[in-house]
Amino acid sequence: MLLAGIFGKKNISNLDMEITFPQEIYAKRETLITLKIINKKKYFPAFLIRVILKDHKISLLSLYFEKEKTFYFSIKPEYRGFNNLKEIYVTSVFPFNFFVRSKKLNKEFVYLVFPEPKKYYLFTHLEKKSKGEKDSEKTGSEGDLLSIKDYVEGIPIKYIHWKATAKTDKLKMKQLSDFSSQPLVIDLTKLNIPNKEEKLSYATYLILEAIKKGIPVGLKTKTKFYKPNLSYKHKLTLLTELALYD
Repeated sequence: MLLAGIFGKKNISNLDMEITFPQEIYAKRETLITLKIINKKKYFPAFLIRVILKDHKISLLSLYFEKEKTFYFSIKPEYRGFNNLKEIYVTSVFPFNFFVRSKKLNKEFVYLVFPEPKKYYLFTHLEKKSKGEKDSEKTGSEGDLLSIKDYVEGIPIKYIHWKATAKTDKLKMKQLSDFSSQPLVIDLTKLNIPNKEEKLSYATYLILEAIKKGIPVGLKTKTKFYKPNLSYKHKLTLLTELALYD
């Protein structure tokens, strides 16, 4: 029994862990997470190791590994903002199934959760019309030149009006009929939705849909303004602002 106790204690010692989170995690949506458990013992493999994540009631079992073992599991965060995984335990019944040895890892993993996207009916006017329909007053990437305006970051370079730019000290762009990349600015102060969490969920949906449709999108809050853009970095910036709002 003494020998079994020594081997059992050694089995769960010198174990480390890495957890990789994706860049986009949304509240109340399942997300795949990668967990790697690392055996730092030089000559002693790990047997019957179970990783327990009490925060999400997840249990992961590995029968045997020498240096490292990778698990994939899903989580479903309940709220936006910073979340964490800190109730992490490593357990084992090795070498005999008499009792369970357990050890809490002294590690905490923090990850950011964006608001839950919820479809917003006001976005329907940005959706493409059915085939054959045309709105001559709608700006777009094809058709006649409607006007010349200041360049909006994220609009393709081919829409820059170089002659107009040469006459001023600012970049100018063509505004054409049926211009699908007409910028969108989401003003949280004007979204007439009393519930703050609902408002943030609708704003999240608008950002995701705009980027997906190639529409530069910006955001305005009480204290900040983000100019419309199409880059992935910009998208994450806007979603982070919503995740940490107030």
